[in-house]
Amino acid sequence: MAAQKRTARAKTPKAPQKACEQNPLSWLYTNPQGSSDGFTFGVLRKTFRGRENSAHEFGWRKCHVGAHIDVQDRSIWSPNVEKVEVILPPRADDLLSDPDVLLRQADEFVSPTEAGLLTYVSLPLGDVDRIHTGWERARSYAVSLARSRNVASVVVLHSPGIIGAPYPLHAHLCIVPKVLTGLGLRHGAFDQELLRDGGQDILGELWKDHLNKCP
Repeated sequence: MAAQKRTARAKTPKAPQKACEQNPLSWLYTNPQGSSDGFTFGVLRKTFRGRENSAHEFGWRKCHVGAHIDVQDRSIWSPNVEKVEVILPPRADDLLSDPDVLLRQADEFVSPTEAGLLTYVSLPLGDVDRIHTGWERARSYAVSLARSRNVASVVVLHSPGIIGAPYPLHAHLCIVPKVLTGLGLRHGAFDQELLRDGGQDILGELWKDHLNKCP
């Protein structure tokens, strides 16, 4: 008897994943090229998965972690993570070294025609055996971005072991994707490459080159 041909079934489209209020990573459009080395790329859009976002809220949440944190009150900036620092391009106003100020301006001066608020990367640091070594690796990467692309970043170091979480040391960069000069964020043009899918390859390659230069 001749074998019966199997009828091809149409793939059922997956329902769009919803944003989770407890997980800011779900607010991001992430890894369009896929990821296998722990390096994560994402873009925080004004709206994503039905959620209204803000650069300040996202950055604040990455700097204030734990179930005991009141995420509704962001009037006080008092990070409880390992380290936080803003890295600025050379001609940026010193006032923007305050992450609270920088992220509020990122929201205030976003273009009505641009969907992206922040570019985000997570940097794996599990191979280092000193906190200061991991911090300097992440910080110096942000410095290289400030010099080569004139963008400001909030660098956040997380050490999950402090709360007993089974994850290695890692860092996050919340990159404000506007070219920052003496004119300030209000008049800065967007670094469009960092807001598109190709930004993953750009920042990923820069990270690999950076690691090759690190001690």
